Amino acid sequence: MKTLDRYILRQLIAVTFLGVMSLTLLMLLGQLFKELHSLLVESGAPPTIVIDFILQVIPFSLTFTVPWGFLTAVLLVYGRLAADNELTSMRMAGLSLWRLSMPAIGMGVALSALCYYINIEVAPKGKQAMSDIVMNAAMDNPRNLINASQGATKLDGIQLYTDNRSQDRLLGVHIYPLPKTGKKNPFASMGGFSAAHAQSAVIGEFDRGTRILELTLYDVTIEQKDGNGRYINMFNNKEMPLRVHIPIRTQRKMKPNRFTNAEIAAELEHWESVRPIDPKIMDRYAKAASQQRLFPCASNLWDAAYSDTKFYHSQMKTKNERAFRTEGVQRASFACACIVFSLIGVPLAITARRRDTSTGFAIGILVAALYFVALVFCETSRKSGGITPYIVLWLPNVLGIAFAIWQHAKAKYRG
Repeated sequence: MKTLDRYILRQLIAVTFLGVMSLTLLMLLGQLFKELHSLLVESGAPPTIVIDFILQVIPFSLTFTVPWGFLTAVLLVYGRLAADNELTSMRMAGLSLWRLSMPAIGMGVALSALCYYINIEVAPKGKQAMSDIVMNAAMDNPRNLINASQGATKLDGIQLYTDNRSQDRLLGVHIYPLPKTGKKNPFASMGGFSAAHAQSAVIGEFDRGTRILELTLYDVTIEQKDGNGRYINMFNNKEMPLRVHIPIRTQRKMKPNRFTNAEIAAELEHWESVRPIDPKIMDRYAKAASQQRLFPCASNLWDAAYSDTKFYHSQMKTKNERAFRTEGVQRASFACACIVFSLIGVPLAITARRRDTSTGFAIGILVAALYFVALVFCETSRKSGGITPYIVLWLPNVLGIAFAIWQHAKAKYRG
């Protein structure tokens, strides 16, 4: 029996490897175009960024390509065994379909363990590294932050939109101040504004020391809201300089898919300690400490504590907290895809080859697609409270295993 298991397993490993490589390449090209097209083509970022990006995308993409590649291998290998009547010979030797499925199931369990490790450690780090690579490229050259039909959210104190861009020339520029940023308004000399519109603008020099980006606006209209919320044209100007500060990002975005399981546990523990603190009280203490010039260290400590408290209170809303708490369950459920596919793939592959059609193969791919769609759909339950998300996130696996058992029963006398 060991010889038979090794015979099937060797084929599964070879085909899975080829399938994963092919699917990873396709996903890699899609991610490169999605994330780096604007930086490489429109903003002139260095091509070396592609190498760093690829090294992070490949581990992240394995989360999706390993289950798909493994399902393809199961359908092809067992389909060929059925077409060549090898499965018939094995069944005549007294082996049941479940016994013949053991190599695929064993490999599915091993790949699910691999996927789980990727989901909890490798993929989150890769996702965060991908974001850091793109952001660092933009921060090194802030011109990369301004793209057509895209908000430049990292400009300090303002939100800038542009309709079109040709190298350093912008067409259709719209600027809005960000509320409650606590930053100096770049239009403060004009008494503040509610909106600024320019027919065109030119991106100037960037001072890395002060992190100031120079813009020159042309045909500018400055607007202000009145008491009724209507925009009033304050004045027009043919040419106007704009100096914008580009801050260095110091705090990590609170997205659960960018945190490992250990980091999520640490963030939740920290949030529990920060939750009872009122940011307004912290702000009052920080301001009082800043007035005590004899104790600058105390002032810095209070500023850091206030910044930390304010950040967590703004980021860890109820829905975001639930997403963090259910992220581990979602990752575990998603990692079980290989086990489910090993159970589904074998009877469908046999059905396809016995009929000498590609029906079973197509059904297998369709079932896998529905499985992933169901997982994505079930993620919406993470916004709910109670135990609902913990149950719903496992439903695709339960339904997939039930479907596999039904298919095995139907294929009992096929082979």
